[in-house]
Amino acid sequence: MWFSLRFKVKVLLVGLGRIGKLVARKMVAQDEPRLDWVGAVEQTQDPELFSYLLNHDSTYGSLDSKFGYTLDSFVIKGQSDVLLFDDVAIAINETTPDLVIDCSGSQLSAETLLNSQPGQTKHHLFAQALETVKRANDTRVWVYGVNDSDFHNKLPRNIINPGCLNNCLIPLISCLTEKFTITKGTFVSVHSVTNTQPSLDRAQRSPRWSRASGSNLIPAPHDSMGLVNKFFPELEGRLIGRTVRAPVTHTSYVTCSFEVDNRLDESAVMDCLASTRIASTVLGVDNEPLVSSDYVNDPRSCVIDGTSVRVLDGSTIFISAWYNNEYAFASRMVDIANILSRAI
Repeated sequence: MWFSLRFKVKVLLVGLGRIGKLVARKMVAQDEPRLDWVGAVEQTQDPELFSYLLNHDSTYGSLDSKFGYTLDSFVIKGQSDVLLFDDVAIAINETTPDLVIDCSGSQLSAETLLNSQPGQTKHHLFAQALETVKRANDTRVWVYGVNDSDFHNKLPRNIINPGCLNNCLIPLISCLTEKFTITKGTFVSVHSVTNTQPSLDRAQRSPRWSRASGSNLIPAPHDSMGLVNKFFPELEGRLIGRTVRAPVTHTSYVTCSFEVDNRLDESAVMDCLASTRIASTVLGVDNEPLVSSDYVNDPRSCVIDGTSVRVLDGSTIFISAWYNNEYAFASRMVDIANILSRAI
């Protein structure tokens, strides 16, 4: 059971990039916040700059001057100061956090957290499934809305939220397997641009990744199939997919094809979606002909495009889903953090 007599837990946020920024905004916007944001870690120590970036976002709009600043901290209107650091170890020593939320994707930050003592930090929530973290002791993957019950009795020290596409795919597959037996499948995700891509051609980790993000559709492999297989071991070697980066600033769209052992039609698929055990705040269905801009502030991990559902020859399901790869993913980070706050 998740239970605590404490009202708030101290949170250190590592990384104020796209996800970290949205996590920060969502933490301080809660009506009865249980998360006491005490510190942030960024290589650039400029509270004025980051208070500006927290208040204003080109995709998600502006806040009403929620964040101010001093020489070494943010000032959250109506709440408290947040100290800004450029070193994770120093931040831990200065703030003694109960929970560290790592949105940096940094190998060095992850190693610092993994090497910290239990008396320094209690739990770490990672926004990226780095190999170092996956191999660490007392580490588990949490897909909110799918395997929550695995964490009722004992919380591991290290928790991985396995990425935006996995947060969409895993609930979708989990829902379908409540009624159908999937034998194999494929998917293609049209994924919005991210900060890891150059705006103009520039040498990067691979030839395609070096091309201008605003001018191209850029095919890329999906490198997290191992995490999907962890949830559905029966599909190992039977599910394959890739992504295509597209020049839009938010929201992605994944199209899947699943072969099943059952005989079915479109109505059976829609009934399965309507009766799923997965909460509607995580997996939803929209039957309107919407487009990506309609999902700018949608917190759901997976939103089935009801107009896309088709069945071929009574045994192959074609289905597509929207997911806001920034906003929805940040929402799941805060959801998990809130649950942790009740158990710490």
